[in-house]
Amino acid sequence: MEGLTDTPRRTHDRRNLPRALRAAARAILDEAGPDGVCLRETARRAGVSATAAYRHFTSKEDLLASVAAEGFRELAAAMETGTAGSDPLGGVGLAYFDFALQKPGLFRLMFGPILVERAKYPELNGAVSEVFGLLQRVAVSDDEWPREDDAAGRAAWGLAMACAQ
Repeated sequence: MEGLTDTPRRTHDRRNLPRALRAAARAILDEAGPDGVCLRETARRAGVSATAAYRHFTSKEDLLASVAAEGFRELAAAMETGTAGSDPLGGVGLAYFDFALQKPGLFRLMFGPILVERAKYPELNGAVSEVFGLLQRVAVSDDEWPREDDAAGRAAWGLAMACAQ
């Protein structure tokens, strides 16, 4: 009876359905950007019904917030790795730009206008705060703002402030 439906066969454990839905949404992000993601298509690509997707994510924005939170955690991990070298601030900056180049759809979602109300999503807010905290730790000493002549420190601080909002 193969070929009677265009819904892919479920290839995941039901307990991992949120992960499968996020993976499907990320694939759509890469192809069509944040506006191209919808729960019905995401569910179809994950091999489940739209009803099953709605059991885990109440709306498209809820799904996108979860995907963005995952992205911010990945960005924080990449940036943390960048702090290991002799120039921690430069390493963090390179990790940030590498992330943007490697994951353009996800990056546009994370820093675009769709999720401006981050406070509605505690998981997303926490992940953003993790990136902000890392930038703050690397760019600014515990007791002072970036020095007047420290362009890299001021730039990192500006980025940190943008991430916090």
